[in-house]
Amino acid sequence: MAEKSFDANLFEVEAPLNGILSHFYQFQTSATAETIVQHLSPNFEMLLVFNFGAPIRISFNQEEVGTAIILRTAAIGPLRKLLNYELAPGSHAIIANFTLNGFYRLFKIPMNELGTEEVFDLDVLIDKTCFLELWEKLAALKDLREKIQLLSTYTAQFIEPTDAASKPLLEAVPYFHNPMVQPVKAIASETNLTERSIQLRFQKYVGYSPKELLRFLRFKDVIHQMMNQRDEKLNLFELIQMHGYHDQSHLIKDFRHYLGTTPQKFLKEMLGKGFCVSKSDGHLPGEKSGLG
Repeated sequence: MAEKSFDANLFEVEAPLNGILSHFYQFQTSATAETIVQHLSPNFEMLLVFNFGAPIRISFNQEEVGTAIILRTAAIGPLRKLLNYELAPGSHAIIANFTLNGFYRLFKIPMNELGTEEVFDLDVLIDKTCFLELWEKLAALKDLREKIQLLSTYTAQFIEPTDAASKPLLEAVPYFHNPMVQPVKAIASETNLTERSIQLRFQKYVGYSPKELLRFLRFKDVIHQMMNQRDEKLNLFELIQMHGYHDQSHLIKDFRHYLGTTPQKFLKEMLGKGFCVSKSDGHLPGEKSGLG
Protein backbone atom coordinates (compact mmCIF):
# COMPACT_ATOMS: atom_id res chain seq x y z
CA MET A 1 0.00 0.00 0.00
CA ALA A 2 1.30 3.47 -0.89
CA GLU A 3 2.33 5.70 1.98
CA LYS A 4 -0.24 8.35 2.86
CA SER A 5 1.41 11.71 2.21
CA PHE A 6 -0.97 13.90 4.24
CA ASP A 7 -2.98 13.27 7.39
CA ALA A 8 -5.27 15.66 9.25
CA ASN A 9 -7.54 15.37 12.29
CA LEU A 10 -9.90 17.69 14.13
CA PHE A 11 -10.54 17.23 17.86
CA GLU A 12 -13.51 18.84 19.59
CA VAL A 13 -13.09 20.17 23.12
CA GLU A 14 -15.44 19.73 26.06
CA ALA A 15 -16.41 21.89 29.04
CA PRO A 16 -14.83 23.85 30.59
CA LEU A 17 -12.30 24.13 27.77
CA ASN A 18 -14.98 24.85 25.15
CA GLY A 19 -15.32 28.35 26.59
CA ILE A 20 -11.70 28.96 25.59
CA LEU A 21 -11.10 26.83 22.49
CA SER A 22 -13.42 25.63 19.75
CA HIS A 23 -11.17 22.72 18.72
CA PHE A 24 -7.69 21.36 18.08
CA TYR A 25 -6.51 20.66 14.56
CA GLN A 26 -3.57 18.39 13.66
CA PHE A 27 -1.80 17.89 10.36
CA GLN A 28 1.17 15.78 9.33
CA THR A 29 2.93 15.14 6.02
CA SER A 30 5.21 12.25 5.14
CA ALA A 31 8.94 12.62 4.58
CA THR A 32 8.38 12.10 0.84
CA ALA A 33 5.42 14.46 0.39
CA GLU A 34 5.61 17.28 -2.12
CA THR A 35 5.90 20.81 -0.77
CA ILE A 36 2.63 22.70 -1.21
CA VAL A 37 1.30 26.10 -0.15
CA GLN A 38 -2.14 26.37 1.41
CA HIS A 39 -4.23 29.49 2.08
CA LEU A 40 -6.48 29.99 5.10
CA SER A 41 -9.21 32.61 4.82
CA PRO A 42 -9.41 35.26 7.58
CA ASN A 43 -11.55 34.21 10.55
CA PHE A 44 -10.79 36.96 13.14
CA GLU A 45 -9.80 34.37 15.75
CA MET A 46 -6.54 33.60 17.54
CA LEU A 47 -4.58 30.46 16.65
CA LEU A 48 -1.93 28.82 18.82
CA VAL A 49 0.52 26.64 16.87
CA PHE A 50 2.71 23.84 18.25
CA ASN A 51 5.11 22.72 15.52
CA PHE A 52 6.84 19.32 15.84
CA GLY A 53 8.13 18.92 12.30
CA ALA A 54 9.78 20.94 9.57
CA PRO A 55 9.76 24.73 10.04
CA ILE A 56 6.45 26.20 8.87
CA ARG A 57 6.98 29.15 6.55
CA ILE A 58 4.06 31.57 6.48
CA SER A 59 3.01 34.93 5.09
CA PHE A 60 -0.10 37.09 4.80
CA ASN A 61 -2.06 38.20 1.73
CA GLN A 62 0.25 38.42 -1.28
CA GLU A 63 3.54 38.43 0.61
CA GLU A 64 6.02 35.76 -0.40
CA VAL A 65 5.81 32.72 1.86
CA GLY A 66 8.61 32.84 4.40
CA THR A 67 8.18 36.35 5.81
CA ALA A 68 7.69 34.54 9.13
CA ILE A 69 8.77 31.05 10.22
CA ILE A 70 7.27 28.96 13.02
CA LEU A 71 9.90 26.72 14.58
CA ARG A 72 8.19 25.46 17.75
CA THR A 73 5.37 27.62 19.14
CA ALA A 74 3.60 30.76 17.96
CA ALA A 75 0.33 32.61 18.32
CA ILE A 76 -1.30 34.05 15.20
CA GLY A 77 -4.09 36.57 15.05
CA PRO A 78 -6.70 37.72 15.36
CA LEU A 79 -6.51 36.45 11.79
CA ARG A 80 -7.58 39.50 9.76
CA LYS A 81 -5.80 38.61 6.51
CA LEU A 82 -5.29 35.60 4.28
CA LEU A 83 -2.76 33.26 5.87
CA ASN A 84 -0.41 31.44 3.48
CA TYR A 85 1.49 28.48 4.92
CA GLU A 86 3.86 25.97 3.45
CA LEU A 87 3.50 22.24 4.04
CA ALA A 88 6.97 20.80 3.49
CA PRO A 89 7.95 17.12 3.75
CA GLY A 90 7.93 16.13 7.42
CA SER A 91 5.50 18.83 8.55
CA HIS A 92 3.68 18.06 11.81
CA ALA A 93 1.74 20.54 13.93
CA ILE A 94 -1.18 20.92 16.30
CA ILE A 95 -3.23 24.12 16.26
CA ALA A 96 -5.49 25.32 19.06
CA ASN A 97 -8.32 27.52 17.76
CA PHE A 98 -9.61 30.07 20.29
CA THR A 99 -13.19 31.17 20.76
CA LEU A 100 -14.26 34.83 20.69
CA ASN A 101 -12.75 35.96 24.00
CA GLY A 102 -10.85 32.75 24.78
CA PHE A 103 -7.37 34.19 24.31
CA TYR A 104 -8.08 36.95 26.80
CA ARG A 105 -9.59 34.53 29.32
CA LEU A 106 -6.54 32.30 29.16
CA PHE A 107 -3.77 34.91 29.21
CA LYS A 108 -5.47 38.00 30.71
CA ILE A 109 -3.64 40.15 28.19
CA PRO A 110 -5.84 42.96 26.80
CA MET A 111 -6.05 42.20 23.09
CA ASN A 112 -5.56 45.84 22.15
CA GLU A 113 -2.14 45.71 23.83
CA LEU A 114 -0.83 43.11 21.38
CA GLY A 115 0.00 45.85 18.90
CA THR A 116 0.03 45.42 15.15
CA GLU A 117 2.06 42.21 15.00
CA GLU A 118 0.36 39.17 13.47
CA VAL A 119 2.67 36.43 14.81
CA PHE A 120 3.69 36.28 18.47
CA ASP A 121 6.17 34.32 20.57
CA LEU A 122 4.00 33.52 23.58
CA ASP A 123 6.87 33.06 26.01
CA VAL A 124 8.08 36.55 25.12
CA LEU A 125 4.53 37.87 25.38
CA ILE A 126 3.99 36.52 28.89
CA ASP A 127 7.68 36.74 29.92
CA LYS A 128 7.92 33.06 30.90
CA THR A 129 9.24 29.83 29.38
CA CYS A 130 6.18 27.72 30.06
CA PHE A 131 5.28 27.19 26.40
CA LEU A 132 8.76 26.00 25.52
CA GLU A 133 8.52 23.57 28.43
CA LEU A 134 5.06 22.44 27.29
CA TRP A 135 6.35 21.96 23.74
CA GLU A 136 9.15 19.73 25.04
CA LYS A 137 6.65 17.56 26.95
CA LEU A 138 4.39 17.31 23.91
CA ALA A 139 7.26 16.48 21.57
CA ALA A 140 8.26 13.57 23.83
CA LEU A 141 4.84 11.95 23.39
CA LYS A 142 4.38 9.64 20.41
CA ASP A 143 0.62 9.17 20.58
CA LEU A 144 -1.46 11.99 19.09
CA ARG A 145 -4.33 11.61 21.53
CA GLU A 146 -1.91 11.80 24.44
CA LYS A 147 -0.64 15.09 23.02
CA ILE A 148 -4.19 16.43 22.75
CA GLN A 149 -4.99 15.28 26.28
CA LEU A 150 -1.90 16.99 27.68
CA LEU A 151 -2.74 20.20 25.83
CA SER A 152 -6.29 20.09 27.17
CA THR A 153 -5.24 19.39 30.75
CA TYR A 154 -2.53 22.03 30.71
CA THR A 155 -4.81 24.70 29.24
CA ALA A 156 -7.65 23.95 31.66
CA GLN A 157 -5.40 24.87 34.62
CA PHE A 158 -5.31 28.51 33.60
CA ILE A 159 -8.92 29.17 32.65
CA GLU A 160 -10.28 32.35 34.20
CA PRO A 161 -14.01 33.10 34.61
CA THR A 162 -15.59 35.28 31.97
CA ASP A 163 -15.27 38.93 32.97
CA ALA A 164 -18.63 40.47 33.80
CA ALA A 165 -17.76 43.38 31.50
CA SER A 166 -17.50 41.05 28.49
CA LYS A 167 -20.84 39.29 29.03
CA PRO A 168 -22.96 41.93 27.21
CA LEU A 169 -20.73 41.44 24.16
CA LEU A 170 -21.09 37.67 24.20
CA GLU A 171 -24.84 37.84 24.72
CA ALA A 172 -25.10 40.19 21.72
CA VAL A 173 -23.62 37.69 19.23
CA PRO A 174 -26.96 37.25 17.35
CA TYR A 175 -27.13 41.00 16.67
CA PHE A 176 -24.11 40.78 14.38
CA HIS A 177 -25.95 38.37 12.11
CA ASN A 178 -29.10 40.48 11.89
CA PRO A 179 -28.88 43.19 9.18
CA MET A 180 -31.86 44.98 10.70
CA VAL A 181 -30.02 45.66 13.97
CA GLN A 182 -27.17 48.06 14.74
CA PRO A 183 -25.30 45.93 17.32
CA VAL A 184 -23.56 48.71 19.25
CA LYS A 185 -26.74 50.75 19.61
CA ALA A 186 -28.68 47.65 20.68
CA ILE A 187 -26.08 46.71 23.30
CA ALA A 188 -25.98 50.29 24.59
CA SER A 189 -29.76 50.37 24.89
CA GLU A 190 -29.88 47.12 26.86
CA THR A 191 -26.95 47.78 29.19
CA ASN A 192 -26.99 51.56 29.76
CA LEU A 193 -23.40 51.62 28.52
CA THR A 194 -22.14 54.31 26.19
CA GLU A 195 -21.30 53.32 22.65
CA ARG A 196 -17.70 54.37 23.35
CA SER A 197 -17.52 51.96 26.30
CA ILE A 198 -18.76 49.12 24.12
CA GLN A 199 -16.16 49.91 21.46
CA LEU A 200 -13.39 49.87 24.07
CA ARG A 201 -14.56 46.57 25.53
CA PHE A 202 -14.49 44.95 22.11
CA GLN A 203 -10.92 46.09 21.61
CA LYS A 204 -9.92 44.75 25.01
CA TYR A 205 -11.56 41.33 24.87
CA VAL A 206 -11.38 40.39 21.19
CA GLY A 207 -8.88 42.79 19.64
CA TYR A 208 -11.05 44.53 17.07
CA SER A 209 -14.02 46.87 16.83
CA PRO A 210 -17.67 46.02 16.12
CA LYS A 211 -17.32 47.95 12.84
CA GLU A 212 -14.38 45.74 11.79
CA LEU A 213 -16.36 42.63 12.66
CA LEU A 214 -19.42 43.69 10.68
CA ARG A 215 -17.23 44.44 7.67
CA PHE A 216 -15.61 41.03 7.91
CA LEU A 217 -18.89 39.14 8.31
CA ARG A 218 -20.22 40.74 5.13
CA PHE A 219 -17.06 39.79 3.25
CA LYS A 220 -17.25 36.24 4.60
CA ASP A 221 -20.76 35.94 3.18
CA VAL A 222 -19.42 37.01 -0.23
CA ILE A 223 -16.72 34.33 -0.10
CA HIS A 224 -19.20 31.63 0.83
CA GLN A 225 -21.47 32.64 -2.05
CA MET A 226 -18.58 32.57 -4.51
CA MET A 227 -17.51 29.15 -3.29
CA ASN A 228 -21.04 27.81 -3.70
CA GLN A 229 -21.34 29.05 -7.28
CA ARG A 230 -17.73 28.92 -8.46
CA ASP A 231 -18.66 27.01 -11.63
CA GLU A 232 -20.98 29.82 -12.66
CA LYS A 233 -19.96 33.08 -14.30
CA LEU A 234 -19.10 35.70 -11.68
CA ASN A 235 -21.62 38.52 -11.52
CA LEU A 236 -19.96 41.31 -9.55
CA PHE A 237 -22.99 43.56 -9.65
CA GLU A 238 -25.15 40.83 -8.14
CA LEU A 239 -22.64 40.43 -5.28
CA ILE A 240 -22.53 44.20 -4.79
CA GLN A 241 -26.29 44.52 -4.59
CA MET A 242 -26.90 41.40 -2.49
CA HIS A 243 -24.31 42.23 0.16
CA GLY A 244 -24.76 45.98 0.44
CA TYR A 245 -21.57 47.27 -1.18
CA HIS A 246 -21.62 50.78 -2.64
CA ASP A 247 -20.03 49.88 -5.96
CA GLN A 248 -17.43 47.67 -7.61
CA SER A 249 -14.46 49.55 -6.16
CA HIS A 250 -15.92 49.08 -2.66
CA LEU A 251 -16.06 45.28 -3.14
CA ILE A 252 -12.57 45.15 -4.66
CA LYS A 253 -11.25 47.19 -1.73
CA ASP A 254 -12.40 44.47 0.69
CA PHE A 255 -10.86 41.73 -1.45
CA ARG A 256 -7.52 43.53 -1.42
CA HIS A 257 -7.82 44.18 2.31
CA TYR A 258 -8.59 40.59 3.37
CA LEU A 259 -7.03 38.49 0.60
CA GLY A 260 -4.63 40.82 -1.18
CA THR A 261 -6.25 40.17 -4.55
CA THR A 262 -9.29 40.98 -6.72
CA PRO A 263 -12.52 38.96 -7.07
CA GLN A 264 -11.53 37.78 -10.57
CA LYS A 265 -8.05 36.69 -9.51
CA PHE A 266 -9.47 35.00 -6.43
CA LEU A 267 -11.72 32.84 -8.61
CA LYS A 268 -8.97 32.08 -11.10
CA GLU A 269 -5.92 31.63 -8.87
CA MET A 270 -7.12 30.65 -5.37
CA LEU A 271 -10.57 29.14 -5.23
CA GLY A 272 -10.27 25.37 -5.33
CA LYS A 273 -6.47 25.57 -5.29
CA GLY A 274 -5.48 25.21 -1.65
CA PHE A 275 -7.84 27.91 -0.36
CA CYS A 276 -9.45 26.87 2.94
CA VAL A 277 -12.52 28.29 4.64
CA SER A 278 -13.40 26.51 7.84
CA LYS A 279 -16.79 25.19 8.81
CA SER A 280 -19.19 27.22 10.92
CA ASP A 281 -19.81 26.07 14.47
CA GLY A 282 -21.80 28.96 15.88
CA HIS A 283 -18.92 30.87 17.46
CA LEU A 284 -18.62 34.50 16.47
CA PRO A 285 -17.34 35.14 13.85
CA GLY A 286 -18.49 31.64 13.03
CA GLU A 287 -15.46 29.70 11.86
CA LYS A 288 -13.95 26.37 12.74
CA SER A 289 -10.52 26.63 11.27
CA GLY A 290 -7.21 24.88 11.04
CA LEU A 291 -3.97 25.08 9.16
CA GLY A 292 -4.84 22.41 6.68
